[in-house]
Amino acid sequence: MTRKHFSDALTAVNDEILKMGVMVEEALRDAVTSLKNQDTRKAQLVIDRDEAVNAKEMALFDRVTTLLATEQPVAGDLRHLIGAVRIVTDLERAGDYAVHIAEGTLHLQGEEYLKPLTVIPAMGEIAVEMLQRAIKAFLDEDTDAAIETASLDRKMDDLYSEIFEVLLPHMRENPTDVKQSTELLFLARYLERMGDHVVNICEWIVYCQSGKHVEL
Repeated sequence: MTRKHFSDALTAVNDEILKMGVMVEEALRDAVTSLKNQDTRKAQLVIDRDEAVNAKEMALFDRVTTLLATEQPVAGDLRHLIGAVRIVTDLERAGDYAVHIAEGTLHLQGEEYLKPLTVIPAMGEIAVEMLQRAIKAFLDEDTDAAIETASLDRKMDDLYSEIFEVLLPHMRENPTDVKQSTELLFLARYLERMGDHVVNICEWIVYCQSGKHVEL
């Protein structure tokens, strides 16, 4: 494979990662919307579409593995491909959390919420923003943007703490609400974990550019 063809192959990998990122963003957005609006149809669509996300992960893994085996890239190209595999893995796990949130919509079907959902949708908006910015930082090879994106995870942690501090005492005082409160805590936790996976992506972006393993 000539250098031009190898460069084209790397571009193709990046394009597929972008597509996968968009798929996960849409899944997350739809999952949170389904929860907020108690839209079970939209929730089921998120669950049904997850197979396509998983298939995209496997296709990308196979494509990168082939490039590693046949081209034996070095230096920056090698780091880029290694980072691509790890980023794809984190994207797939983020997609799984979107599915868990959609499943939460189904679990809470027909129940009146204790109060209007505000914190979980806010966490969802931050998670979508983090995903978008992280994918852009990877494609732009922008370490500074990756570091800045990772810093948004503090907002996710703060919001998770906020909902935890509200629901935990509520459960103590209202035992009949334990089931729904516990479900909502799990859903908030899924979003908090999704933020952690985006931070992982940002750390791999830094590795791709510098060869250094950092903790953001």
